[in-house]
Amino acid sequence: MKRIISLSVIAALSLGVYTSPVNAEKGWASIIGPIVGVPVGGVSGFLRGAFSKASEYSDSFSTALGDNVLGDIIGIPIGFVTGTATGGVTGLLKGVIDGVVLGIEEPLSAESGSLEGDLLDYEPYAFFDYGDKEKQKVQ
Repeated sequence: MKRIISLSVIAALSLGVYTSPVNAEKGWASIIGPIVGVPVGGVSGFLRGAFSKASEYSDSFSTALGDNVLGDIIGIPIGFVTGTATGGVTGLLKGVIDGVVLGIEEPLSAESGSLEGDLLDYEPYAFFDYGDKEKQKVQ
């Protein structure tokens, strides 16, 4: 069994080297970048997405419910739970996508692990916006 796993890893790595002529100048970093970027990006994307959307939704829900004590009592917990769930799931997905795409394009960078910027300055809903970095900024 160990022999099959070893041969599979060697075959995958050699196919990655031979089928990636665009990233030939980056060499092994283009192969190792996604391997490191996917788990790191997934975990950090989950945490950053959950925290950023929980704080955003808590504030917006309490404001939408009247911005008073009753609105705060109802809106903050509902917004926190909703923001944590939606931001966490989409942040996990965006972190994995960042780990793969940016792990190949910019191997082992802070962006490939979803670690660039402030903790709450993260937009987990901005999938595939790699051309314009300003689109990903929270406004």
